[in-house]
Amino acid sequence: MSPAALGTACGLVLVPGIGAMLAVYPPRRAGVATRIALAFALGYATVGLVATALVIGHVLTRTSFLLLLLAVTLALWGVAVRRGPGEHLRAVRDELADDRVALAAGLVVLLAIGVVRLRSSPLLDFQMFGPWRYWADGLELADAGQVPAQSLQWGALYTPAISKLVLNSFHAGSSYLLGRSPLPAMGALLWVASTGLAAGLWALARELGLRLLAPLLPLLTLAVLNDELRRNLDVYTAENVGRMVAVCGLVAGVRALRDRDGWADPVVAALLFGAGFATHGVPVVALMVALGWYGVARLLQGWDRGPVLGRMAAIALGAPAVTVALLLSAGGTIGFQGASGSDRYRSFGAGVDPTASLLSGTLEHSPHGHWYVGPSGIGTAFLRAVTTLDDPPRVLLWLIPIAAAVALVAILRRLPAEHGAAAVMAAGLAVSMVGIAFLFSYRYRTQIPGRFGIDREFDYLPLAAVVLILLALEPAAGWIGRRRAWAPAVVAALVVALPAVAVGATVGPARASYRENGERALAILDWVAANTPCDARILPDRVTLGTFVAATGRVSVVEGMGPYLRPDMLHPVLNEVLRAHRFFQDPAPGRAFLRREGVDYVIVVKGVRIGSMVGTLESGVDPAALAGVGFLRPVHTSPDADVYRVRGSRGGRGFPRPSEQPGFTCVRGPVADGS
Repeated sequence: MSPAALGTACGLVLVPGIGAMLAVYPPRRAGVATRIALAFALGYATVGLVATALVIGHVLTRTSFLLLLLAVTLALWGVAVRRGPGEHLRAVRDELADDRVALAAGLVVLLAIGVVRLRSSPLLDFQMFGPWRYWADGLELADAGQVPAQSLQWGALYTPAISKLVLNSFHAGSSYLLGRSPLPAMGALLWVASTGLAAGLWALARELGLRLLAPLLPLLTLAVLNDELRRNLDVYTAENVGRMVAVCGLVAGVRALRDRDGWADPVVAALLFGAGFATHGVPVVALMVALGWYGVARLLQGWDRGPVLGRMAAIALGAPAVTVALLLSAGGTIGFQGASGSDRYRSFGAGVDPTASLLSGTLEHSPHGHWYVGPSGIGTAFLRAVTTLDDPPRVLLWLIPIAAAVALVAILRRLPAEHGAAAVMAAGLAVSMVGIAFLFSYRYRTQIPGRFGIDREFDYLPLAAVVLILLALEPAAGWIGRRRAWAPAVVAALVVALPAVAVGATVGPARASYRENGERALAILDWVAANTPCDARILPDRVTLGTFVAATGRVSVVEGMGPYLRPDMLHPVLNEVLRAHRFFQDPAPGRAFLRREGVDYVIVVKGVRIGSMVGTLESGVDPAALAGVGFLRPVHTSPDADVYRVRGSRGGRGFPRPSEQPGFTCVRGPVADGS
């Protein structure tokens, strides 16, 4: 990871973020953990919304971004300083004196996770396809200064999607400081997002009533358990950033419904959830559902229902209002048309599942019956998500809900009200995620969104399980801590600090063999950048979302956003991918296809992921089959890839020129590896 990029990314987010946090929360209005978490989230929101405002106004440039961000940052710090920095420091000192053991344990965990994330390499981003699209979209906004009318993807011009407008705008602004090279920037921003997420989970646990065991929530979910929350932190995904923002939105929401003291917390929660949905909607949906259950518990526990209802309504209405206002003002398309119902896909043919077909590169059909995934399959996915095991015993399908129900009843009957509300939140989140899985599997006949609940929302089941377990164990930790004056320190050391130190000393990325793959992928991109014309159109045997444009500024005709929920765009894209797959399986009769797509170079990749989907085009491909094709002239061969020049190709003439499109900057020479 590049130290310069990391320092720049931290400064970009935390300087305005700390100012915003101090401006919004006067001394003694929030604890240390909550302040650290909100510094990350409010910093991202400040930078992202500043850039978004400029995009909406069609005036985003390097100068306008830096000037407006500086003005907003100075204004926030001005408010913060007027509230007295000395009083803030005294409040922090007093909190540390009152709860030094639990806070020290939490800071040790946060440091350990930060060290673990430093071991992550930007080369891991070649293991996934999403990161490259996010960065490419940001570069497009940085060049255009607005949402362009058309975007060059899949070798043609399409209306750009804006569902991740705040994230894309954040990337646009970040690129002015971090540079255009994707790997250094994504590596640094991933560290910021993952550390902010860890801080958010620690803050959430403390706001839910945990103390000594609160640091175990981020430690277990992000560094120990083999769950999706941990595995996803290996790569820079939009969902990681969205999780950081949504978790911190939940922190503010819990405070709003619990304390009912002023309107700062409801406003922060609505702002973070709203900006978070325009970053990545999946975690926002899950954690707003969790907040809803927390609010229900608070309503049932107390008589002061009016303020709780008012704050719930403010957050529930304010968050989508922020998102809708941003998206409707920007231009482009939200891109969720397919979510309105499976009938939007009837034009693809009876029983055809175009979303699964795009993922596989071959024509796929929907399962027979009412369910996309049957109840038994949903149950299996539930077990795997909760236990983080590949093959859990089936009996746990009954034992886990029973144990959860017993724990919930016991917590509600025997523990303080704040613990009971937190337990209802955790149990309600789990039940809701399972309900979403059943609903989407029954309603939709395509893989996307038919597997939405299983593939996306089940990621949050381990979080719910760990919260419930820690709530059940916290009284025992507290009882032991009260036995002797030194007991809390011993409990914190044995249960939290020592495991955290062990994690910090030993744990690395969850994915293995990434370095060799990353170095081979870089070798392929380096050759493309050094040896192909800037307007070349390339056909690799890999479907990518943004690798070639982000890293080299070249056009791959099988690269672009995943148009799963845009049936009008999915038609031509799927046809192109299916024809490309047929070409690689039988290249001899494929000259007409190459001419129709304006392909100048064909690349056969040899067992390397280059930020690509798995098995979409390379399945069944014999690299030797292209060697004897007359219209393909070999120009490069290596252990990593074979490259062919298409004889008689027109060098991109007659097709959209990348040099005339925002987001395409022709790279000559080695691609930066992020180190």
